[in-house]
Amino acid sequence: MSTSLDLKSIERKAFRSTHQDGLLDINIGGIVLCMSFLAYTMDDEVSTLFRFGVYLAGAVFFYLIFWAGKKYLTTPRLGQVKFGPQRQKRKLTMVFVLSGIVLMQLLIFAGTMLLWQNPHWAASLGFTGSDPDRERLLVATLGALFVGPSMVILAYFNDFVRGYYIASILSLAVFSLIWFGETVYLVVASLLIMIPGLVLFIRFMRQHPLPPVEAKNG
Repeated sequence: MSTSLDLKSIERKAFRSTHQDGLLDINIGGIVLCMSFLAYTMDDEVSTLFRFGVYLAGAVFFYLIFWAGKKYLTTPRLGQVKFGPQRQKRKLTMVFVLSGIVLMQLLIFAGTMLLWQNPHWAASLGFTGSDPDRERLLVATLGALFVGPSMVILAYFNDFVRGYYIASILSLAVFSLIWFGETVYLVVASLLIMIPGLVLFIRFMRQHPLPPVEAKNG
């Protein structure tokens, strides 16, 4: 029993070591930065399409940084690690749980949209005539609940401890974005996520130099 626990602890530490390069933090922070550009409101439709295109391009750009960093910087320094069936089962469980959360979020979102588009339904449920600040508070809370729980689940199943910090930052940023109507909160959130990631990346590169050619060739 003790041996089994030791092996699980070793496996968990090995899996967590894959996050010590800070690349995931940089990727998430970069995507949040792109979201801030997408959330910036403009009137004409062309601007909306342009912002969406920039968002997609930015998201792809930061993913490529993540992918290239893992392949050409992290893996040569830490080596390629293959995890056992228990980790794969944990990953599958994460997919099911996240799917359930996303489905619930979509149902809430669809229900909210239906109530907004059908005022008589909202009236029958007692949602009309309420204080606009309360309505905005409700929408802001729902927005925060869209991003927070999903990030917490990802952090838990991937042993990504900093993910809990990121979940808090994202929830506060989305809530503030909706409540105050200012995209600057997403920009601040992206910096609070990316800067620690950059610090971790620099530290990782210093602490894990490339192994000598002789060692790599055996």
